[in-house]
Amino acid sequence: MNTKTNKILKQNAFTIPELLIFLAIVGVVSVLMMTIIKPNEKYLPYAYYNAYNALSTAAFNIKEDANDNNMSGDENIREDDKYFPGSSKDPDTKGEESARELCKKLANKPDASDAEDEYGYINTTEYACKTFTSYASDGNFDVKATPAFRATNSMKFYIGKLAKMDVPNALEPNVNYVLKYFVVWVDLNGDRKPNLSEWSKDKAADIVPFVITTSGKVIPIGGPTVDTRYTTVRIKYPSDSSLKYSPRSMNFLEGQIAAYNKKEFPSYDQLSLSYSFYNKFKQKTSYKKTADAINLIKSKAQLDEKCKFNDGDAPACTILVDENTRL
Repeated sequence: MNTKTNKILKQNAFTIPELLIFLAIVGVVSVLMMTIIKPNEKYLPYAYYNAYNALSTAAFNIKEDANDNNMSGDENIREDDKYFPGSSKDPDTKGEESARELCKKLANKPDASDAEDEYGYINTTEYACKTFTSYASDGNFDVKATPAFRATNSMKFYIGKLAKMDVPNALEPNVNYVLKYFVVWVDLNGDRKPNLSEWSKDKAADIVPFVITTSGKVIPIGGPTVDTRYTTVRIKYPSDSSLKYSPRSMNFLEGQIAAYNKKEFPSYDQLSLSYSFYNKFKQKTSYKKTADAINLIKSKAQLDEKCKFNDGDAPACTILVDENTRL
């Protein structure tokens, strides 16, 4: 009886060569799956939304703090604390000073002992707001730049100096609106590779730009506006619409066209400012290699029927960035 059982066990067991072959196959399949899934790109939508949300929340609070301070009538409050950083400054002479002020109000200095440093809405582990050298907000990124601060989630933030550009205003034909802004670059995965700032359709960059306007608005720009590996958006319809939100998500540029057509409303909803930033930065790192993707999207995207408005009216729809979603 035992002899028969042993014989059956011997017949059902794997030999060492068979096990080695099996392990080799598993290894090859694992490598193939890692190539297909691309863990770094899988991380992008979560990291990108977190960066956008952190900047948006901080900028909103900075704006509200400034409004409260301005209305308080307290003469002991610093003049710079009564306005959003850069809003009352000349970019040509106060560009770097304004960038440091924005940094101080974005980043919370660890173990701050000085009242001058008790600011900030983004928790940090490294803080250089007083010493960092801001570079021009011209749509380029220097990979050798020193970050203004590092958040507790390891993301690194680089702040460009205050800049300005003329933007056409759809509400006032032939009248330009002067928009003052900062470009903030965020390294979404900190020191981890690939540490790329130039987007391509084959390789998603992990260092991405945002614009922060002096009205406290955060605007995605560059490759992430055409690439659903980073983010998607939905359209929020007018209150009298039967639907509250668009039934499907879309890339950011398509959402801009669906909500605003090809008009720009800098004094109402600054998320509509797609063409102005592209035209200013199209030869720069932030928008380099995006022309084909932008042309393809523009050739297919259309104004949503529910978002139509008469000439001269404010936008009927707005854009909402999806939380951790993609098409």
